[in-house]
Amino acid sequence: MIAKRPGLFPLALTASAALLALVGLALAQSEGSKAPAGASAAAKPAAPATASKTAASAAPSKSAAPTAPAKILSVEEAQALVKSAPKDPSSYLALGSAYRRAGKPKEALDAFQKMAALAPNSPATHVSLGAAYMDLKRYAEGQKELKLALKLDPNDAAAHYNMGNYYVQVGRRDDAAASFKRATEMKPPIPDAWVSLGLIQAEVGKAEDAIASYKQALAIDSTNVRALCNLGNAQYGLGRISDATSLYRKALKIDPKNQEAIYNLGVAFADAQIFKEAMNYWHRVVSIDSTTTVAESARSSIEVLQQYLDQQKAPAVGAPATAPAPTAH
Repeated sequence: MIAKRPGLFPLALTASAALLALVGLALAQSEGSKAPAGASAAAKPAAPATASKTAASAAPSKSAAPTAPAKILSVEEAQALVKSAPKDPSSYLALGSAYRRAGKPKEALDAFQKMAALAPNSPATHVSLGAAYMDLKRYAEGQKELKLALKLDPNDAAAHYNMGNYYVQVGRRDDAAASFKRATEMKPPIPDAWVSLGLIQAEVGKAEDAIASYKQALAIDSTNVRALCNLGNAQYGLGRISDATSLYRKALKIDPKNQEAIYNLGVAFADAQIFKEAMNYWHRVVSIDSTTTVAESARSSIEVLQQYLDQQKAPAVGAPATAPAPTAH
């Protein structure tokens, strides 16, 4: 039996894991505050939560709007901040952000709801709740919050961006593209809106348009790992392997544990038939976090490649284990 060499292993897209990445960064921007300097686009900072306006509640002034913390905080640091300033909505912004980054959406939602009691009329708080609800796959509630945010401020970039994420989740690709496009037109710009638009363009076969969108994202933020990885994927699909692997390596300099970049380098080695290196990269993906979709792909790729290698070692059915020695005449 002749073993069939594995073909191109599927590249990992940096889409699902980062769909809501910019929620927290942009939430403060919608109130005129600046995002944390040097914040990674792959992080999942949260936004201030919001509650419905009551007759007794007056709209907070611009100065009272929650703002993003000066740096990205751990859960423990954010909890300490809440303890020191329990009446400051920005404290709960930091806490909800930390919980989202830690993969604890229920705790994040609770923090945002407490934020809602302190800053109920900020569009940014509705964006935050919308993001948290979508983390929990409660899409209808997420859409409701995002619509409220856009009603309060039709030019809220984060709301448009996350509305696009909502449309992606429910399969409305054209509406998603329109929302992402709108988010790219807002000020300040959201680089991940360009990345998400590029993913849709790539999906419908517009590779060059997708590349242009990823480059737009990198023009805004040259450290955007999603843009680097997906630009690498686009280049790889066009056969520009060297360009692609350079982009993956650049992404890893910024985020050494980025599973998509590591996995895709494994794909490149596998397609180059450097199988040991491919295996090493895929095992590294699993060791970082075995619960992710990318880790599942890595395990599957390891299994497929190992089967191929085992078949290469096994003798063909009915054939001798070794070739017969030539006889002397």
